[in-house]
Parts: sequence; structure tokens; C-alpha cells
Amino acid sequence: MKKSLSIVIPVHNVQSSIVAEVDRLLEIVADLTNDFELMIVDDGSTDGTEEVLYEISCRFPQVRSRRYTPQRGRATAIDLGLAAAAGEIVMIQDMDHKLTTEDIHSLWAMHFDASAAHSRAMPPRPAPQPAKPEPAKALLPNDPQPLQQDLLSRLSSWGADISELESLTEVSLPEMKASVGPNETVEPPAPKLKMPRFLRRIQNFATGE
Repeated sequence: MKKSLSIVIPVHNVQSSIVAEVDRLLEIVADLTNDFELMIVDDGSTDGTEEVLYEISCRFPQVRSRRYTPQRGRATAIDLGLAAAAGEIVMIQDMDHKLTTEDIHSLWAMHFDASAAHSRAMPPRPAPQPAKPEPAKALLPNDPQPLQQDLLSRLSSWGADISELESLTEVSLPEMKASVGPNETVEPPAPKLKMPRFLRRIQNFATGE
């Protein structure tokens, strides 16, 4: 996969030489990647460099330029160019010590060689293992269908609630004596409810009885 490339070029008073250098770099870089830019930083030039850079930027969309005055030195121009560069790979072209075609190709290849070596050195991360569910507990020895832990917990809770209901003392209401007329009937007291058999079995099972 091709990556983007930025070449930062700090310049000062290069009106007569910058056009030829831009043409040379565009021809070299086009063989490496289609996603590239030339970031030219004008370090307070006093000749016609500003106008020339404007014309170049209009001709080639891959060429961008920055300018400041007064002159602050090559280090400041490089810092500004690095901050404005958008490429994943950045090279610096010094107008006094120009990079040759071989230099640019070697720097480009060295980056990919270093990236490949780093990828081989990094061990693959193990995939996360899903949490194993808690094994079911057998209801009886050699039980072929053991119950799950959550079901046992719910049954135990039901048994505790049923035990609490059975432990409640029965309260009988006082008898009310009232005269009964000839046309009135007295209803018998409501029978006491007994715990259903299946609830008693669940209680005995849940409480271990």
C-alpha cells in the first residue's frame, strides 16, 4: 500500500533556481507515489522568490508554500514546514545540499524496510477467550441432567420465601355475636388455605429436606 510523501524545502532568495528544482523533484516523486506534496517555506526572501512560488503553486497543485518575514534562519523554516506537512513520510530538501534521485529512492525504501521489520518483530496478540460458564451441579449422584446454578439459586430463594410464609402464626378474628333475623343467613368461616403440594415439594427440595 502506497503512503503519502511530503518534501519540506526551506528556501531564501531562490528566484532563479527554484523552478528547475521543483520540476526535478516532481519527476522523481511521481515514480514513488501519487499522493505527495512539496512544502516550500520562504525564509524572508528579498528577491522575487515570493512571486515565483505563487506561480508554481498555481501550475502544480502538489506544490504548497509558506512565507514569513523577516528572515529567521533555516531551522525556523524547517520547523514551520514540518508542522504544515501532511504526508505520512516526510523528507527535508536542502537547497545547498540537494537530495539526489538515488537518495530519495533510498530514503523511501528504508522507511518500508523499517516498517516491515517492525511488523515482523511484534508478536501477534492472542485473541480474547470468552468466559467459561460455571459447570452445572448434579442434583443427585450420576444425574444425567444436572441443574444449572441460576435455577438452583432461584429454587432456594422460593423455598426460603415459602418457609417464611409457613412460619407466620395464624391469627383468628374474634367471634362477633350478632342477632340473626328470620330472613338472614350466617355464612360459615372461610377455610384455611393449605400450601399446594407442588410448592411444598419445591420447598423441601430447595431447603434440602
